Amino acid sequence: MQKILNLPRFIAIPLLIIIVVVFALLFSVLFAILLIPMAIVGYRFWRTMNLSKQANDTDVIEAEYTVLDKNTDK
Repeated sequence: MQKILNLPRFIAIPLLIIIVVVFALLFSVLFAILLIPMAIVGYRFWRTMNLSKQANDTDVIEAEYTVLDKNTDK
């Protein structure tokens, strides 16, 4: 760190900007590495919940009915 402080300004400022950009990119990569597996696990959990919900819906008995209306206005 002492060497950076002794550098001329026209070299030190771009060097610090490059360091900040590199660390931001590394942080983004690390965040993506952690986020992608969490998204996969979340999708699988969501899909399992939907499949179990559909399995529970099959116990319902479906019925069709017709309403007969007797017209007495003759």
